[in-house]
Amino acid sequence: MKSRICESEKGLALTVVVVFACIFLILGFSLIDLAKTEIVMTRKELSSTQAFYAAEAGMAQLTAKLYNEQFEDIADTALGEANYQVDLNLDEDPPYAVSTGSVGLEVKKIKAELSFLSPPYETALYGGNANGEQWSFELRGQGVPQPWGVGEVGGRDIVNGNMYVNGDATMYEESSVNPSPMANFNGDVESTGKADILDSASVSGTVTEDTAVKSHPSLENMNYAVNNTHNVSQIFADAGVGSGYLPSGNELYNVMVKNPSDRSGECSATSGDDYFLEPASVIGGGTQKDAPTPLNMGENRVYYVDGDLWVHSPSTYGFLVDGKVTIVVTGDIHLSDNIKYADSDSLLGLVALGKYDVSGQLISGGNIYFGDPRYGTMYTISGLMFAADSFLYNTDSVTGGNVEPTTGFSVYGNLNALNQVSIERDWYDPDGTGDARPAHFDSSTGQWVDLETGAALTGSESSSLRHYQMAITYDDRVRIQETQPPGLPRGKGTIFGGLTNWEELPGS
Repeated sequence: MKSRICESEKGLALTVVVVFACIFLILGFSLIDLAKTEIVMTRKELSSTQAFYAAEAGMAQLTAKLYNEQFEDIADTALGEANYQVDLNLDEDPPYAVSTGSVGLEVKKIKAELSFLSPPYETALYGGNANGEQWSFELRGQGVPQPWGVGEVGGRDIVNGNMYVNGDATMYEESSVNPSPMANFNGDVESTGKADILDSASVSGTVTEDTAVKSHPSLENMNYAVNNTHNVSQIFADAGVGSGYLPSGNELYNVMVKNPSDRSGECSATSGDDYFLEPASVIGGGTQKDAPTPLNMGENRVYYVDGDLWVHSPSTYGFLVDGKVTIVVTGDIHLSDNIKYADSDSLLGLVALGKYDVSGQLISGGNIYFGDPRYGTMYTISGLMFAADSFLYNTDSVTGGNVEPTTGFSVYGNLNALNQVSIERDWYDPDGTGDARPAHFDSSTGQWVDLETGAALTGSESSSLRHYQMAITYDDRVRIQETQPPGLPRGKGTIFGGLTNWEELPGS
């Protein structure tokens, strides 16, 4: 009996062992399957991440190519275990690109809109003539400026870069249009009307007449009131400053002053607030061709100014600008003193935006007043200048009158105006008065006439004519990613300005 019980227990134990062995075997296979699933999922996730990074790499490669003006798709390119390709859609509005990264069966796609600078930034001088009036832009002059009276007179007009005029363009005497310094532009002249190259004038590039009228960008769409890094007017308001400098701890303390009491004439001549580029400490001395006072503007900033902007100080001949910024104003810009760059990395954008009605029409502001007829201290300006309306040279913003300059001027950057570039630089002495007046050469009659009255000059008046040089050198650095300032007006141009509205496409 005892033997049977032992045999029964042995049988039961064997059964238990077999059952547990089966259970562990099943669990083992389950764990193996689970491990396999985890490995597959991990590999899938890793491949998906690698595909996304490959798509990002494709977009980075595209960015570098666009800044180098290579406007083409990027074919399938290997990147380790991954691949990427980029498709451009430049004819869409807005233009965009799709970068596709892949690893095995895993695919990720990134879409980004492409931003380009407004076409005027592709020229050293741009006159859009938005009013559609009969308009002629002229270059003239001979030799180099010579000492005369309290300043210099004469010299041939020089444009180093391309030039576009919505109207007629005429070049006289020894004036010239040449390539830009880095040869990004050959020195072309485009006009929607006639383009006459007379006397010994020269054009290095091509001359195109009856060219198509260029469409104007919508500056309102930039929405600068929101798209800025520093709302200057709001900063002064928040600090409770209606006149003078901000508190010393504010980052704009050494950049701007608002409605200064020592320039009440300038401030009362405008309808709104007036902001002057000026540090709290101004360096005196220098000559009218100098810019002795350092002005640190900051890096990658967009200043939005609801009012007028002035570069005009009674204590200095100008400013050495250090930084990379764009200043946008709703009024006018008044450039009365010199602006020079402190180093090769500095770049300044100046945009006279103006104000608009509900239909998008410019109703006020948008002009750049260029020169200082009262004190004669503006000789050179470094900056990328964009006027929604016009450039008005040597017009006294306080009295509203034109006064004969004491020198010509030079620009390192460009002159862009959606309307006209009105920079008449020829003056004469009326018979027996000694009071100089601006003159203009009427090509239709072949006579010099008084710019304001239209009356033909007499022989003695013509013999008293004086010309003041204009020299413009296009700043090619606006085309380079590292030096291009932020916030310049965008449009359907060829200068790449970066990626916007980056997103991963669903289902990729």
